[in-house]
Amino acid sequence: MVDHETHTDERTELLAGELHERARTLNHLTQGTPGLTRPEAACTIAGNLAQTAFRLAKTAEQLDAFLNRELDAGRLVHERGDGLLPTALKAHDALAAACEQSMNLGESFRRAQGALAAVRGIDADSETSQQVQSKTELRVEDQTTHATATDIQSAARDFPHSISDVLPGPPTAPATPSPRSSPKPPSPRREM
Repeated sequence: MVDHETHTDERTELLAGELHERARTLNHLTQGTPGLTRPEAACTIAGNLAQTAFRLAKTAEQLDAFLNRELDAGRLVHERGDGLLPTALKAHDALAAACEQSMNLGESFRRAQGALAAVRGIDADSETSQQVQSKTELRVEDQTTHATATDIQSAARDFPHSISDVLPGPPTAPATPSPRSSPKPPSPRREM
């Protein structure tokens, strides 16, 4: 019996295989009912997939680090007799690309989750979403058309100073924020 707490190559391979099978099952379940019936579930799934993609990026980095350690220690050989260094560089470049693509995938799922966060399903017995949205828009419109001169006058009493009295001088343009740098995959360590 294999101790599941002991980390072995076989256990690690098994986990990667389970991940593959779980993704296959998820694909089947998200095809429609009964596995996916609410947009709230789609939001949760997108968030979980984002985390999975980010973790896959870390896995790619760790695979690359493992190969580099083994190569540096002289514990690798090419079984067909081809050049080991060019093959290791190909693997390094592919893992760096996988890391970058996983980060992009995670970010896309994260944005999808953010967009879905405000989406809710309605019961078949209740009003349609168009009816609900129309009523909401009418309520907002009614509230804005009921603003009267007395409302404006009472607001004026709360703000006795004009803007020019309060502000020290002409407005200045806001500073442009520096763009965030996105995570970059590691550059190749060795040259051919």
